[in-house]
Amino acid sequence: MAKWRDTITVFRMLFPLMQNINRGFARNFTILTNSRDPSLQETVIFQTKTITYLGRTGQIRKALKLFEEMPYKNQATWNAMLTVILQFDHLELARNLFVRMPRNSISYALMISGLSKSGFVFEAEGVFNSMPTGDINVISWTAMICCYTKSHQPVDALKLFSSCYGDYYELDIIPNAHTFSIVIKSCLEAYLFITGLQVSALIVKLLDENNENSVFVQNSLIDLHSKLGKLTDAEKIFYGLRPKDLSSWNVILTAYTYHLLVDKALKTFNSMMEKDSVSWNIMISGFAETGHANKALEMFIQLLRSQKPESRPSRSTFTTTLTLCATFCMLSWGRMVHGYAIKCGHHNNKNINVGNSLINMYAKCGMIVESERVLHEMLKRDIVSWNCLVLGLAENGFCGKALNVAVMALELGFFNGNTFIAVLTSCSHGGFIDEGLKIFMFMSEKYGVTPTIDHYNCVIDMLGRAGRLIEAHDILKTMPFEANSAAWAALLNGCLIHENEEIGKVAALKLQELEPNNASSFVMLANIYVRRGEMEESKQVLSLINNNGLKKDHGCSWVL
Repeated sequence: MAKWRDTITVFRMLFPLMQNINRGFARNFTILTNSRDPSLQETVIFQTKTITYLGRTGQIRKALKLFEEMPYKNQATWNAMLTVILQFDHLELARNLFVRMPRNSISYALMISGLSKSGFVFEAEGVFNSMPTGDINVISWTAMICCYTKSHQPVDALKLFSSCYGDYYELDIIPNAHTFSIVIKSCLEAYLFITGLQVSALIVKLLDENNENSVFVQNSLIDLHSKLGKLTDAEKIFYGLRPKDLSSWNVILTAYTYHLLVDKALKTFNSMMEKDSVSWNIMISGFAETGHANKALEMFIQLLRSQKPESRPSRSTFTTTLTLCATFCMLSWGRMVHGYAIKCGHHNNKNINVGNSLINMYAKCGMIVESERVLHEMLKRDIVSWNCLVLGLAENGFCGKALNVAVMALELGFFNGNTFIAVLTSCSHGGFIDEGLKIFMFMSEKYGVTPTIDHYNCVIDMLGRAGRLIEAHDILKTMPFEANSAAWAALLNGCLIHENEEIGKVAALKLQELEPNNASSFVMLANIYVRRGEMEESKQVLSLINNNGLKKDHGCSWVL
């Protein structure tokens, strides 16, 4: 990050100089603009269109070659080349081209969007702030707001919108439907409902509600109200919306399933004249999230039978359905879905998300050999692919193998914070304590991943299972987070296994304090007292369960 900050500082210093240099580069298209030779104009237009075509077909080298060989270029040519380069995420090439090209408002918006896509928010901010006043328009303003929103900085997005609105309004730069939809999304992410209402009032003032572009803004408002607990208001917006598009119906479906009102969602779904794969996916997910596995699978079968081009199962359909099969250990269904995914061209060879879902599904159903086979057959793998297999191996008792696969993933650079949770879980269940502690120590130093409370909880669980309870307790007390109920429960579990009543009593009392409505913590504390021979204290704790109306959930087992 420091490297890029230095680059950006130089970038900002050079911008005034670049304005003069740009005049030199601009001669080509100035001559072209003033030229009365129509053949020259047509040649440049044709070459510009060819650059765009080569970019769309993935032939970036040919596009670059043609661009460099062109004796004359207009502004559209430069912008077309910048678009192609950013399309393929060649950011360094884009930077070099941007510095030496003549720029207009479109050029700035393209560069801001490209930097945003790659996560360089600070640099995008520098480009936006360097824009001449005459080049600022609603597109570049919206691009910068979008950059903040995509980078999960909703407050910065809202600050930019509110701070610039007054000045830009005087310059006749008016926010459009796209601007408002992003601003509403920022309000939702920041949980700022009042701000959302203020933006809503501005929308009424500035946008024509009969304009077709305003529909997706209203859809964003439906989403905002429903997810911030105002479902009735969301329904009012939906039913008052004229006209509605398919996205409007999908948004209200999402609102109902978000509030677990699947019956209401189903009634709305059945009343829809038009449906697409997103509509079906929402319903399948809604039934799955409310525990209605069979109804979710019935929806999937209905989708397959619909035979409508616009309702063909998408990649998301298969990932959602496979996740459902994994959650409820429905192996036979999972295999059928796998087969149909191959038939529809969404085989794991071609799609990473479907492949990852298959790895997870087979692992959750205990078919670890199939999980490994899916990973090996995948032409492309990502971090999730490796994480799914590592965790699957650990959950099925192949802890040593899980550790070996994790080491391989680390060497290949396919890791994130979840990778280390999977590795530490493997070490915990497999008894590889020293290996787990070594990996935990190197997380930040060697791999640049800062341990979170979940990683510390894994270490506490690992040491607790191994009987190293004093070490586990010391880590719990000294970790840079306030211990949560999961940490104390892991420590208490270790104490019960290894009959350490002293630390166990401390853990049980703390857990009881954090989760006063959890009957399990009372039962475990009562067991601690029994082991210490303090029968009277045990009876008192158990009586608290009855007096407080608490009930311990019954245990259950799966037979596969």
